[in-house]
Amino acid sequence: MNLLYDFFFILGILLSSIYIIILYKSNNKNLSHKILALFFVVLILVILESYSLIHQINTLSIITFIPASSSKLFLGSLLYLYIKSLFYDDDIIIGKYWKVFIPFFLFLIFYSLPTFIALISKQNFLGYLDLKNDKNQIIILISDIAFFVYLTLCYNSFLKLKKTMKCAYSSITHNNFIWIRYILIAAIVIISIDFILILSQVLFNVYAAVKTQNIIMLLLVISIIYTAYFGLKQSKVLVPYFLLENDNIARNNNKIQSLDNKSKNEFITLEHRLKRIFVEKKPYLDTELTLGKLAELTQISDKKLSVLLNQHMKISFYDFVNNYRINAFKDVIKSDVYNKYTIETIAFQCGFKSKASFYRIFKVKMNMSPSEFKNSLN
Repeated sequence: MNLLYDFFFILGILLSSIYIIILYKSNNKNLSHKILALFFVVLILVILESYSLIHQINTLSIITFIPASSSKLFLGSLLYLYIKSLFYDDDIIIGKYWKVFIPFFLFLIFYSLPTFIALISKQNFLGYLDLKNDKNQIIILISDIAFFVYLTLCYNSFLKLKKTMKCAYSSITHNNFIWIRYILIAAIVIISIDFILILSQVLFNVYAAVKTQNIIMLLLVISIIYTAYFGLKQSKVLVPYFLLENDNIARNNNKIQSLDNKSKNEFITLEHRLKRIFVEKKPYLDTELTLGKLAELTQISDKKLSVLLNQHMKISFYDFVNNYRINAFKDVIKSDVYNKYTIETIAFQCGFKSKASFYRIFKVKMNMSPSEFKNSLN
């Protein structure tokens, strides 16, 4: 069994190292890259700590104790900071969101460091060896709960990311979100299993901490393996900074301003111009249409177009464009000329980028599937 653990642990370390190298060699070394690289460094140290416990390598166990014991608080902080770094400038992240590390520092000062001193000195420094041996499961449960809190904060930020993208992109596929979504789902599953296993040990007085930790580490490595497969296959998703290239536009959307009568009249004129362009030039047929491209076509600024849609017309760019695509699909499918074409082919011709997003959007807008709509025409 130890051979199996060794294989997966070494594989997890190698793949995490590959991620770090990719991030280090990236041309765009912004804060989000650095946070993500540090995230994988911590994962490597956590895996090494489990490896040392299996093979009873005391020196390695002591070296990796501090990062491993406080890893949940640190990883939770890094994950939250990483998602935030996709929205805000580096200066804002450093100046505003450093407080997210306070629980980690408190845990480090009041538990990890004193316990580390006790392990180094091989003396029961302030009773911390007894605390580690007798209350270790309680400490793990507290760490799990803290990690749940961080994941909740991360999920809220993730929802904000999706909303922000809809302000600037007309086509949002599953791949755009899967990187962050997968990390969150994997973390929730792993930490839930860890919590249940440790809680059962506390309630039923069963001590199997090492075995439990190996199971959790095995799940962690499997997650890293899948993430590596997907990340290397979809290299742009590995570090999704490109999703928010219109970062300033997205932040401006969050600053809702009231429009005076002069502005309202101006935006009414702009609305008519925008709708006329959509009818005459059909920009929605471009599967890669973005707010920036449409702003160039309408000859108004990105910011003004964003205000026009979100504040004056009360609709996101994403929904506005896809409404036209849905209407185009409905018009085309009614024509006998297109009987020989599949539903998906017609959808692609109308500007949709993927089958999944088309079916999802059509179902939401029409309250029926495309096939049901087609059958209703007969």
